[in-house]
Amino acid sequence: MSNKTAYNHKDLERITMFNDAVFAIALTLLVLELRLPEVKNCTSPNAMLAELKHVLPKFSAFLLSALLVGGNWISSFQMQRMVVRMDIHYLVWMVVYLIIISLFPFCCSLIGEYPDNPMSFVVFGGLSMMLIICAYFYMSYCLRKNLLHEDTDFAEVKKIIKMLPILALVLASIAALAFYNTKLSFIIFILWNLMPFFTTKNFKVHQKEE
Repeated sequence: MSNKTAYNHKDLERITMFNDAVFAIALTLLVLELRLPEVKNCTSPNAMLAELKHVLPKFSAFLLSALLVGGNWISSFQMQRMVVRMDIHYLVWMVVYLIIISLFPFCCSLIGEYPDNPMSFVVFGGLSMMLIICAYFYMSYCLRKNLLHEDTDFAEVKKIIKMLPILALVLASIAALAFYNTKLSFIIFILWNLMPFFTTKNFKVHQKEE
């Protein structure tokens, strides 16, 4: 029996729903990391501002991780639009990808608690690299096993796959930069994770109307 299954709309729908659920839960867990400040003088604006400054690193960490999770959901959504068949190996790569996504609330906690420790950003960068490596093998497998729609822009998919190892090296450099300046590393990570919101529109999928 072939590993590849026939096109089954309901099966692919279930995969998409599971994928969306994991992303939604990850975002929810990120929000739960935010806590109200303990303001001793609840009528004093200055006291409130002082306490808000203490929780600012947690908000910054939330922003960074939320951008990463949101950007990856956009990329995942675009990729899944191209998939019209699947096999067990496809499911395995999808689960591995979602496991990595689910670890980002931990990174959010780490950066929020230790914003000046370079290792917080090394962990974040390392996990981001794991996402890219997983995406590389996932996309390569879909292309190699002909799991994509026949009207997919295959040249563009191949181009993106070739770029992924380079992007992983860039992420390693940004993480290493934290040993020199954690704030600079944080800013570059923010800009990096904004890219999918503006560049994923070039990830075209040409499909026939059914």
